[in-house]
Amino acid sequence: MRKYALKKEFTVDLLLYVFHRAERWLSESHMKFKLNNDAHSYVESKKMQYYNIFRSFCKGSSSAVVLGQLVCDKLKSSTVEAVCNQTAIDFAHEMKCNYPAFNGNRSNLEKHVLKSLAENEDIDGFITYIHQPRDQAETYIREEVEKYISSKQGKEKALKILKRNLESINTLVSQALNGATEKVKKEKKGDPDMWMEEFSSLLKDKLTFNTICCQNFSDLNSFDFLKEEIEKGLVSIIKELSSLSLDNMRKFRMKPDEILIDQLCDCCWVTCPFCAAVCTNTVKNHSPDKHSVLFHRPSGINGCHIRGTQDLVIDFCTTLVASDRSFVPSHDSEDIIPFKEYQRGGEKYASWEITPDESKLTYWKWFVCRFEKQLEDHHTLKFQGGGEIPSEWRDHKKQEAIDSLD
Repeated sequence: MRKYALKKEFTVDLLLYVFHRAERWLSESHMKFKLNNDAHSYVESKKMQYYNIFRSFCKGSSSAVVLGQLVCDKLKSSTVEAVCNQTAIDFAHEMKCNYPAFNGNRSNLEKHVLKSLAENEDIDGFITYIHQPRDQAETYIREEVEKYISSKQGKEKALKILKRNLESINTLVSQALNGATEKVKKEKKGDPDMWMEEFSSLLKDKLTFNTICCQNFSDLNSFDFLKEEIEKGLVSIIKELSSLSLDNMRKFRMKPDEILIDQLCDCCWVTCPFCAAVCTNTVKNHSPDKHSVLFHRPSGINGCHIRGTQDLVIDFCTTLVASDRSFVPSHDSEDIIPFKEYQRGGEKYASWEITPDESKLTYWKWFVCRFEKQLEDHHTLKFQGGGEIPSEWRDHKKQEAIDSLD
């Protein structure tokens, strides 16, 4: 393995990248904290609400009309959020069930990532995949979700799901209105606060609906009229939200690609210390079970080279651990470990189970030949001498390589 020195420029670029990724989250968290804890921000957020109450009373509107307007204002924003979030969940489920790349475990996803990289002959994507496999998998998921949701079929499916969820929320709110109104009418001491508490309780599993203070509406005595006012407002809300675009989904916490990433990428991402193949265990922390993969790769892909030379290693790990050759477990180590006893090399080697055999996936033979020059430039090493590429590997075609993944 080579020793790398990180320049100051790289450190600065890395810090800028991290802060750029964190900036949105920090800003949103700060705004939420201020809204919940800062008195001035809270008063500012309520200014229009109290102004509308004052204006409505000045116009002679009844308490039922004013309270109904307040309830509808809150219902609109919480309904949009609930509908968009549930649509993201349902759309992710739709893709996981019917989209080949997502209809299975991480190994199935990885197969489709490799097919895509080969089809596009994307060397930059390959390099990312070799060194940061999870990053490349996440990029693939985001691109595939965007591609599907932008297609005619995907748009139709997403809009159908969105409208179905809107109808579901409409039914829920209607039932909550009926339930709260009937309960308060049965109580001798039923008041607006009791109605609001019951209404909020019936919505809490699906909608984020914060209770409205009803101290200004103590004279309200017709809850049937309040119900009718909210029902009229609800009709307008549903009509307006029926024209929601898919872009609205991007504004809320839940997004289809992030949901799929959480579901498909929450597993082991430890890579082989020789060839960087990703452990196929679907459990993140699967100790005491050792890491393993179905197919290893030529170790030179990961930059492994013959010590004291510029020769990249062309052999697959499964061949190396059956050979009489040896390796140095780290760049600054003086130990020489036989490949047959690779687990003596330290924890990162001991945690792997590499079965000696002659399995050599055609895909990686094609890959080494197709990107020989790029890999050499990337590692500043050569496939030469003891690491010369076998001539028969050059006969493999791209489609043959892709088919071998199945």
